[in-house]
Amino acid sequence: MPSRIALLGATGQTGRGVLQNLLEQDVDINIYVRSESRLIDMFPSISSNARATIFEGVISDQSLIVKLLTGVDTIIFTLGWNENRLGTHIIEEGARAILTALQGISKQSEQISAPPRLIFLSSVSWNERLNPIDNPPLMTRVIRQAFYYPYQDLLAGQKILCSQPQLVNVTLIQPGALIEEAASGYDISIDKVGVGISYTDLSAAMVEIAMEGRFADIPAVVVTSKAGYDFGRYAGVILPKVVKGLAASFLPGFWMVNDLMARFWS
Repeated sequence: MPSRIALLGATGQTGRGVLQNLLEQDVDINIYVRSESRLIDMFPSISSNARATIFEGVISDQSLIVKLLTGVDTIIFTLGWNENRLGTHIIEEGARAILTALQGISKQSEQISAPPRLIFLSSVSWNERLNPIDNPPLMTRVIRQAFYYPYQDLLAGQKILCSQPQLVNVTLIQPGALIEEAASGYDISIDKVGVGISYTDLSAAMVEIAMEGRFADIPAVVVTSKAGYDFGRYAGVILPKVVKGLAASFLPGFWMVNDLMARFWS
């Protein structure tokens, strides 16, 4: 069981749930955020919690990230974005910052110790081990195109972190579609895939994987809500997002028009 966990992405939808679960565990927490005030708005008592330390700043502040990661044995990485927009590299930048910080910490350490674990939010769309019957190649290609830009960022960050196993021991968390609904419980597997998982179940699963040593040597796991195996249940949520993502891939100026319409109707 870890004694100190670093969390990156605590104000995002997944990160909020992860932090809520971590606060219920017997563990110290280092929390990276770009805005401390936003975090406190979400968790008003966090500033007085003796087991939580907040690190506010930009991800490129190397001294900040070194302080964040010093003394931690597990890192939970939930940075990311969902819209198919060109130009965001938050995952890649976060991965580089972590690796550079760990290199510095390793050089300064006088003792040889096991590398910290890193629980990394990935996607089942990039799991190559699954049975094609359960994860149809055509559907996978469509999903990859609909979320092309965030996936490019995801893959870049994933490649960086997995390139240095002597510095960090990565476990990829690979959910299907992320759904806003109540928790129904979750399954953790290396070869069983469903359609989707609620943010609540995803957060709880990530914390279980972080806290339990039995997952330490598993490079990738698939997580699915107990209620997440029926495509018909989620079709009305998934298909509009896929259509929007495909439009962003193939229609020049899509986001400009989309954003103008959103401002007009707001």
